[in-house]
Amino acid sequence: MASIPDLQPRCYVFDTSSLIQIERSIGLLRLPDYPGKWFVVPSKVAKQLNSEGAPKGTKKWLNNGKLATFSGNSEGALYMRICVQQRLLEDPDVQGIVIAYHRKGTYVVEEELATRVARRLGVRTINTEQFLEEVLPHLPGFG
Repeated sequence: MASIPDLQPRCYVFDTSSLIQIERSIGLLRLPDYPGKWFVVPSKVAKQLNSEGAPKGTKKWLNNGKLATFSGNSEGALYMRICVQQRLLEDPDVQGIVIAYHRKGTYVVEEELATRVARRLGVRTINTEQFLEEVLPHLPGFG
């Protein structure tokens, strides 16, 4: 798979709903990379997505990539702070927000509460449709 050309920002962090929408619209296997540096899938999102009923292509795509986990104490501390303050927010969303915040990435999210929490931290948020409009023209085979 080819790497994505230099785009700003270089890191997109996904929530579960966004990945499902990408799977349904263009298919995850059509992306030029597996989860990793620029296309970031938090481990808790992958666990939620990689359920028993997930399509085989989705499972293959997730298993061939590198899932994102926390890389330092400051991420764990922010995660706990958000969990305490936003009890209605699911763990995968909190993990995605924290990773996007610390990596200065864009959070691709469909959930309104997660969007508001991310924006309050200064994290750029877009929905799946905006991500596809922003990135697809730069991907091989889509331009």
